[in-house]
Amino acid sequence: MQEKRFYKGLYGTNTIEFAKGLIHVHPFGEIGKQHQGQVKLHAHNNFLQIFIVQQGHTEFHYGNEKVDIHAPAFLVVPKNIEHGFLHLTHVSGWIINLADTVLEHMLQREADVIFGMEEIHIVSVTDEEHATTEVFDTMQKCVDEYNSQFPGRLLMLQYLVGQMLVQLYRISLGGRQAYYSSSNISKVYFRRFQQLIRSQDSYKKTVEEYARDLFMSTGHLSRICRSIAGKSPKDILIDYFITKAQLALSDVDSNIADVSYTLGFEDPAYFARLFKKRTGQTPIEFRKKIGVKRK
Repeated sequence: MQEKRFYKGLYGTNTIEFAKGLIHVHPFGEIGKQHQGQVKLHAHNNFLQIFIVQQGHTEFHYGNEKVDIHAPAFLVVPKNIEHGFLHLTHVSGWIINLADTVLEHMLQREADVIFGMEEIHIVSVTDEEHATTEVFDTMQKCVDEYNSQFPGRLLMLQYLVGQMLVQLYRISLGGRQAYYSSSNISKVYFRRFQQLIRSQDSYKKTVEEYARDLFMSTGHLSRICRSIAGKSPKDILIDYFITKAQLALSDVDSNIADVSYTLGFEDPAYFARLFKKRTGQTPIEFRKKIGVKRK
């Protein structure tokens, strides 16, 4: 069985910069143009994607399956799911990329919405189904706000993303076919591992302790994480807490040392080194870039 091809950024890249650690928007169709209309099977282990198809006809590939998609339509593709496209005409629209750990933080009191984001959904937008035009409109508002430089942009993006996810979840409750749903035992254990990380909410807990809680060896946990997400359990832990740190550091009232202690890092200097290794910036540089004065 061929290994999944993972990209930490968009197709063919390994970097992506999220506004407020949450959202990144890119024109749909542009990547296909660069590859003769074909985007080969690949997956992302750190963000969910929503493809807005405003014009054109494309063929969506996932696993060994193919689905014809005609505009206007949208697709929800969870992280870790292999997918690709073959554009059959000129296509245009947008790709909304949403960082998974920040999504889970936003929706921690609405766990069902999170689980609803684990399925592929392909939805045609029609006037006969008002819910589809409503969420399509919210998606466009997300794109417009992302591309703007209006005051309060990041706060508005957070609000719009939350609204969009709830609308998507409600559509999924309407009995629509899900093209893919996580069900095998490895995915169940992987989800449980993620739940334990969120409930512990401290970097102090070790991979060995998590494995014990799951009644498995660290080697077994590692194989599950690598097969599903292309990452080691330690990398999943680090990515989760560095993303939480980005959220905390965006708060003007937070102190860098206090953020590190709150997240379970006993040494602020180690936290700063790990933060820079993961993001390419020190906590101070990160705050400066997003306009938060040093504390």
